[in-house]
Amino acid sequence: MRIGRGSWLIALALAAVGSSVVFMLTPDRQPPQDNKIRAEQGYYVKEGRLTGTGADGRILYSITTRVARQNLADGTVAMQDVAVNYMPAAGIPWDMRATRGQTTQDSNIIRLSGDVLVTSTAATAANHRQAPLTIRTDYLELDPDTYIATTDRHVVMQRSRDMLYGRGMRVYLKQDRLQLESEVRGTFLP
Repeated sequence: MRIGRGSWLIALALAAVGSSVVFMLTPDRQPPQDNKIRAEQGYYVKEGRLTGTGADGRILYSITTRVARQNLADGTVAMQDVAVNYMPAAGIPWDMRATRGQTTQDSNIIRLSGDVLVTSTAATAANHRQAPLTIRTDYLELDPDTYIATTDRHVVMQRSRDMLYGRGMRVYLKQDRLQLESEVRGTFLP
């Protein structure tokens, strides 16, 4: 038996219609995960800079980051390779660096995590003869409105060759004063 050309075209058309029906009747297909993430993402910035001002309108802090991404679902902004320059008009400037950072839309708190390094410079320290103070931890929250930085994690502080260790800390940035909460020990060299 021989099938004519018209029969082949009809068979191909029926096969195409059949495969379309099968495709349409399959359970809901989810888009690839990357597309879902992009739909929920607000803005994406490379080499970004965010500046915050105090009640007097002067620049209070500046955040620079290699990458910043906003999540539309909750309004958080996640940052990578973060540097915060905290420079109140009346007070001691501090430089903060971290692997990651985060801010939320309902709070002015800046959360830093991953190899956090906080430094006050010798030129601006209360006693100009003092060396810079360096603080290391893995997590820190900065509240620019109250001029306070806090952590409940382990911290290491160094000034020249003197070392101080503790767990939990509050830094009163405006007064250039800090308070360790527990497990305090240190090494002080002449």
